[in-house]
Amino acid sequence: MSATEIDHSLHNISTVAGRYVLGQQARRPGVNIFACRLRTISPTGFVVSAPVIGAIGEQVSASFAPFGNLHGRIGRHVADGFAVELDGAEPDLADRIETFRHKPWHGLADKRAEKRFMPAEPRSVIILEGGDVLPCLIVDYSASGAAISADTTPIPGAPVTIGHVPGRVVRLFDVGFAVHFDARQPPDEIEGLLEAPLEWRRAVTVLQPRHIDTSEPGDTAEGYGYD
Repeated sequence: MSATEIDHSLHNISTVAGRYVLGQQARRPGVNIFACRLRTISPTGFVVSAPVIGAIGEQVSASFAPFGNLHGRIGRHVADGFAVELDGAEPDLADRIETFRHKPWHGLADKRAEKRFMPAEPRSVIILEGGDVLPCLIVDYSASGAAISADTTPIPGAPVTIGHVPGRVVRLFDVGFAVHFDARQPPDEIEGLLEAPLEWRRAVTVLQPRHIDTSEPGDTAEGYGYD
């Protein structure tokens, strides 16, 4: 990079959630839009943590509030998601990245009964009623419930286990479903309890827990209805 070139890439992002679609057709009826967590973005591509990993070369359409709608193809897989190479130049993306980089953060008061957090490592597993185990992405969580995105749509009332925490599906939303835990979890232990069981940790790349407060502006400010 020359002295006159500017690096517009942004790394180690931890609080930007979004949604994405793989390909043109639903992977199964009613399941096509998934939640994701942005990790890195530049004017030519981005990296996300995601519950459903597409094939190399598969088309991806993603949306992030600070950066808009982005379209490209999966260029490579990473430990907990994938990297997307954008189809073409996004004229305003570099400006949006710089705006986000320098934007002062102002938290909003959480309107739900429980304080919510985004896990430092959002990938875990969901155990369904019949015993099937699927990778999932924890959109956010509190001591009493969590918002989950996965390649399944359990019916409201269905029992599920997120990591080690049992609960029931209470509501569906556009990128997943809300789970209310059977019992309120200790706030200082909940993120660890939501990790995948030991035998699944390597597969989903679950890292050490670290609380990230996410009471910030965005389309999730009202919550997902699990509290």
